[in-house]
Amino acid sequence: MSTRSKKKQLITDTKDSLLRKRVENSWILLVNDSLLNNDNFQIISLPHPAHGNPAKYVLDNLHLKIYEVVTFSEPYRSWFIDDTVKSDGSIMMVTPINPLFLVLPRLREQCTSRAIPLEDLLSEKGFDKILDFIINLDAIADLKGPPDIRAYKYNEGKTLSWLENKIRKLAVVLREKNVHVTSGAVSATFVSSNLTNENIDEEFYLKYAHGMIADYIEEDFIELLEKKLDFKSDQIEYVGNKRQSEVDSEGVNKRMKLDLSLNGDSEEVKFSLNNSTTEVKKQKPLTAKEKARQKAASKTKTISSFF
Repeated sequence: MSTRSKKKQLITDTKDSLLRKRVENSWILLVNDSLLNNDNFQIISLPHPAHGNPAKYVLDNLHLKIYEVVTFSEPYRSWFIDDTVKSDGSIMMVTPINPLFLVLPRLREQCTSRAIPLEDLLSEKGFDKILDFIINLDAIADLKGPPDIRAYKYNEGKTLSWLENKIRKLAVVLREKNVHVTSGAVSATFVSSNLTNENIDEEFYLKYAHGMIADYIEEDFIELLEKKLDFKSDQIEYVGNKRQSEVDSEGVNKRMKLDLSLNGDSEEVKFSLNNSTTEVKKQKPLTAKEKARQKAASKTKTISSFF
């Protein structure tokens, strides 16, 4: 091979290597075109309001909106990009988030006993970029002093009322969207159902909405909201005017019954499922001849081991 050919091959290999590296280090982000066309579009990292771990958020400075970057990932997934394979098959999506959720843990930690100007509260890196996005802090805090200073003190009563209102509004939307919120909701998503919204108690929608909001608040808030919403601890699920247990009893019995009985030296375990019985008997002890045969077989190799 000539020197010129070697140089061309080297350049080609270098370009391919850079392309593969670029693809492997890239993200697959599903986002609205209008957001990408925004010149003020930027991604920042902030502590997640529920657990404090770093999370990514998209800022839309034009419309003063914040979006959370959510990652959906499953095993054994890859992306084919042109002639390159990206081994990470995850996909990222953006969903709107209320900025007050991001500020709430910080406000609660620093402004419980005293009022702090909002500019000082959000002076750290990352938080300083969302200062202009906080426009309704009065929903969870009390304004103290001159309005131009914007000094706020945390108000837990206001915060719980604000969160409760969010949960109730979300429960209404879940009912309107005909989202399955009872047990078996995952499987019900993929099959047609004749269960109407009127047959489901409102508390199920409130519980479901509470679970969604709980992903963005601290643990003790979850318990406080449960008490405020007065959820029943041992609620019996109703489907229409019937108890769930009554509906199940009309169909095929799917419960597994275990019956242990000792008959002399043998032990039998019987499983009853859908009126059919399967018996599993305890194995009988091996004879001396069977033990010798097993011992001899353990020293031999299978035919597949020769290939």
